[in-house]
Amino acid sequence: MRYVLFSLSAFAFYAIFYFSYINGLDALGHKAIDSGKLPGVNAPLRTHYTGVEPIDRILSLLTVFFYPALDGQSPTLLLHSIGFSGTFGAAWTLVVLESWRKGNAGTIAAFPAIFGLAAQLFTFAFAAPLICGLQLGCSITARRPHADNIRVPRVVLAVLPAIFVIGFMLPTHAMVLPTPDLISVDMKQIAIAIWQPWPAYVSILTTVAYYVLSPFFADNQRSSMSSLRWVYAFAFVNASLSHLVSWIVSLATVVVPALFEDRFLDSLHPSKVFSVPLPWSGLKVDSVADGVHVFLRWDYMIGSAGVFIWALTLYTVAHKQILNTVSWPSLLVKVGLLAALTGPTGAAVELMWERDELVFRETEGPKQISKTKKST
Repeated sequence: MRYVLFSLSAFAFYAIFYFSYINGLDALGHKAIDSGKLPGVNAPLRTHYTGVEPIDRILSLLTVFFYPALDGQSPTLLLHSIGFSGTFGAAWTLVVLESWRKGNAGTIAAFPAIFGLAAQLFTFAFAAPLICGLQLGCSITARRPHADNIRVPRVVLAVLPAIFVIGFMLPTHAMVLPTPDLISVDMKQIAIAIWQPWPAYVSILTTVAYYVLSPFFADNQRSSMSSLRWVYAFAFVNASLSHLVSWIVSLATVVVPALFEDRFLDSLHPSKVFSVPLPWSGLKVDSVADGVHVFLRWDYMIGSAGVFIWALTLYTVAHKQILNTVSWPSLLVKVGLLAALTGPTGAAVELMWERDELVFRETEGPKQISKTKKST
């Protein structure tokens, strides 16, 4: 399966970057930079952030890309971005959690910040399948999961949800604040720039918390399992809530159109929000917002598919190793329903959660850990 994941990562360059070049998004983005204006807004584009010219150029380009998704002028793009934000946050919760497992120490999977920054620069669709594929190839936790090698320090489990709130959610909400009511256009651009390295914020804060707070957290297995379940619950809610919000709002334009102004009925229609233009379709975009929407649709689909395949692989390997069997019919029905109701990343979170519960229940000493299952 790791070769499938590597192939998904490589496919991102065609489906996202090459498609953006031939459909006109690349040209529109550079036109906005050359004009010194934000796309679709009569406001100057900020070009100075750090004083380091290559970094400032990248941040200006990212601002041109993200601003149309946040200014509210494209309801289609904004609604899709809401669903994507939860997916990205939940997927990276799994990646960070995996990096702290005892069996991953010293492997490439133990350095999520590198791939997180790659996700910000080269897309989630490129970085997520790549790190997932590498983890499958280099980690004993993927080949022979056991309670000893999938264990995560209790302090990390205890602080991880709070760290994601501070390092990911707060910067995300800051850049979504409306202009000019709550934030100026210039400050919004600064907020977008500050948001970009959020995977590094999460990794740094988690590392600091581990070294500073470890003396205050004893290795109590019952407490560790409780904290682990809270981490999974946090990631599951993050993925499923954003997925449901985006789909419910979009489907409401069809089911109860009277709730919406006429100008929103078309832009929030499911065929607009969740359409998947093919790279060979000959599509040409008319604005940066339209191009970014196409870009993010493929980014979402490839990245979330990679995370789902990774979780499904870890789930099935654990069942084969421990129970010597996998009930494929019931598994496929379950993941199909989960993916529809909570999104592919929500399904991935549930699969990883069940994998951990199985491994700890069956391979941990009976006197060391409670055998009670998580509530359905």
